[in-house]
Amino acid sequence: MKKCIVCLDGSPMSLRALELAIEASRCGETEILAVTAVEALSFFDCSAKDCEKAFAHILREPKRILAEAEAFAEERGVAIRTLAEPGRPAETVARIARQEKADVIYIGSRGKDDVEQLLLGSVSTRLVQIAPCTVVVVR
Repeated sequence: MKKCIVCLDGSPMSLRALELAIEASRCGETEILAVTAVEALSFFDCSAKDCEKAFAHILREPKRILAEAEAFAEERGVAIRTLAEPGRPAETVARIARQEKADVIYIGSRGKDDVEQLLLGSVSTRLVQIAPCTVVVVR
């Protein structure tokens, strides 16, 4: 079975990446894992119990993004797995791709935050550099 990862951040390009992964999955048996990296969680130095309210607040948006992705895939007759994981987006997705032994990663060419991209660089560019498998950058 082919494994693919789709990077989601709530942007139109990330939804397009999911759409392309779903289209590709129709060509053969494919498992799709939709991932959103939660960079804010990597700054916390406390247990989930101690920071429960903060975690709940920070995870609200990633959970919404993943729920929308599940509904989007379900409407198209495809079941997907979802995962919200703490860490920097490119590094987190690359690590998950290694753990999952992914065959391909789909990512949008532009995320939600163009200002952050100008300051920190492109997540898709970084992922192309460090990913353990093929990366499809969607436009």
